[in-house]
Amino acid sequence: MVSIFGIIRIKRFLQIDACLDKGGKWDYNLNKCEEYYKINSTNYTDFIWQTDYDSLRNREVLSKGKLLDSIGQSPQELIDLLNRRKPECKLELVSIDQDTIAVHIINDEFLSERMGTTGAYCYLGETVFTLTENKSLKYVRIEMDYGSHAGPGVYDRTSFVDLIINE
Repeated sequence: MVSIFGIIRIKRFLQIDACLDKGGKWDYNLNKCEEYYKINSTNYTDFIWQTDYDSLRNREVLSKGKLLDSIGQSPQELIDLLNRRKPECKLELVSIDQDTIAVHIINDEFLSERMGTTGAYCYLGETVFTLTENKSLKYVRIEMDYGSHAGPGVYDRTSFVDLIINE
């Protein structure tokens, strides 16, 4: 009887050890490994909100990355993920004040003048939805120059209701 109990404990120890060796975190309540995923240039979209064209609805719609809940979601980590997107404009953290994060758009001319109205709207929608995945943040203050297709301001998820699928 003692040997069976010992085998069970050793097996669990080895499972926990293997989980930690892979960079994961052991969840003692669920008795399973929470794996941390390596993020690369091909799978980063699994960790952010992204817009895609929905041909049935004939418009762009936002969808949540399937692995977004598996990361820590610190503001800087989310900004780093968003900066992997192809557009030439990038985000820079300015400050966090209570429930509002302020970000500066680097190369804002590309966003406001060269991406078009829909491209700029989708870029900002992805940015706001991804950054507000951090539960302590509700608003995103965008700092940039005014342009033809986008401008500075304080945005939240309700600013992009056109990108949400309403069944």
